[in-house]
Amino acid sequence: MKYAIRFAVLCALALMLSAGAWAQWSSDPAQNLALSNIPGADQVQPKLLPQPNNTWSVSWFNNNPNDPPPHGYDVYYQYLSANGNEQLPHDGVQVAKLTLSSTEDYGLAVDNSGTAIIAFLDDRRNPSNPQVTAAKVSRTGGLLWGPNGIALTNDPGSHNDPKVTVTSDGFIVVGWTNGSVIQLQKLTTSGLPLWIGQTALGRGKIIQESGYNYTLADLHAADNGSVIISWVRNHGFGSNAYLYAQKISPSGDQVWASPAHVFDGGSLQFGEFPYFISDGAGGAIFSWYSNSPSLQVYAQHILANGTEAFPHNGSVGSTNAQRVRVSPSVSYNPSTQETFLFWTEQNSLQSMAGVFGQKFNSAGTRQWTDTGLSIVPLNNDSENWVENVQTGSGALVFWNDSPGFGSGTIQAIKLDGSGNTVCAQFPVSTASADKFRLAAAIAPSGLAALAWEDDRNGENDIYIQNVNPDCTLGIENNLHVSNGEQSWAGLNN
Repeated sequence: MKYAIRFAVLCALALMLSAGAWAQWSSDPAQNLALSNIPGADQVQPKLLPQPNNTWSVSWFNNNPNDPPPHGYDVYYQYLSANGNEQLPHDGVQVAKLTLSSTEDYGLAVDNSGTAIIAFLDDRRNPSNPQVTAAKVSRTGGLLWGPNGIALTNDPGSHNDPKVTVTSDGFIVVGWTNGSVIQLQKLTTSGLPLWIGQTALGRGKIIQESGYNYTLADLHAADNGSVIISWVRNHGFGSNAYLYAQKISPSGDQVWASPAHVFDGGSLQFGEFPYFISDGAGGAIFSWYSNSPSLQVYAQHILANGTEAFPHNGSVGSTNAQRVRVSPSVSYNPSTQETFLFWTEQNSLQSMAGVFGQKFNSAGTRQWTDTGLSIVPLNNDSENWVENVQTGSGALVFWNDSPGFGSGTIQAIKLDGSGNTVCAQFPVSTASADKFRLAAAIAPSGLAALAWEDDRNGENDIYIQNVNPDCTLGIENNLHVSNGEQSWAGLNN
């Protein structure tokens, strides 16, 4: 009997070890780590943020026909250790069960304790008019603001595109579009709203302009407890779409005397609501692309005082008038005040595509020639979903290369600050499939990660892959454990 018990224990231990070995960073680009691969489910729109000590927070939407009805796109969350081990059940924990038949953009933020805050549209209280909810999720998957989260709206307006950030002094600011205005609310760590008024629209701070439509694009923490918001401004369907920004004080006041006109020299591409990143000094780095006067990519640095570091309307990635450029991704090196921009380059007919990049100095002057750096020359493949993160003196660049329907792979390259190749093009995911919505992030140690939608199993699943500072995949020997977590002890370039 003792031998039988010992054998059973050893078998159970072997199963635990094999499961743990499977559920960690993969060193094989053909076998990326699946965060959610439920048969028949549609799992979309991953967002990814690093936490302290190389741990990671990931959120997404999941429409699972195997769940009890009614069905819709539910909010899910997963927390990963430094080794890529899922700390919550495989396929994630359900943050909110919804019945939404489609999705919009949403917000993910993390605080200094590793707790995640997710802001999203919620139809549980009003199925005919989704409202805005914020949920707080612990590292163990607990819903710290209760199963229904914090209701931020309860009005007949149209709500869209919620975003969330954690301020430098630990508060939480959520923003969203309400009809033609932008609404902001500040929360304590316990979820108590601080910007309170007497009416539904008064429950928060309003950013608006008579006769114009404002649509929130992005929201990030800035300096001294403030936040920066950006929005798309237009005068109605078919009018030019401009990109504006404003800094909001801890009390909810507009800091800059007037909004920063990030781009008002043409029109953003229809449906373009550009993200931005913090410069770490109270300002922000923007990238976007226009459809007027042409398909062109831009970058701009708005300083902490609201002034433009680059020329008005930004600096273009390339002056090559024989080609067009779309879908840029921006990163920033605070130590050199250099901005990196990468994008999809196309011929004038948009029948060929490549991947190009540019570096700007602190004044917005192009550094990699006026026509940019060719990473993937124009070819017949589809080169899209370009993303990059700043690392070393340069950047780590990702993109989806697809020769045809259902045959995409994710590629990467690492460049130094002069545009020289540090790591030649290498595969991140070679499983042939359609791949969408790449989301890239990098931890302070230099450990990068990429999450995306992937239909290799016949439906959209969520996959993730790490990339070490030396461009290898999987658990890296140069990462050492400290206080139960890992940190990088190797290359910084």
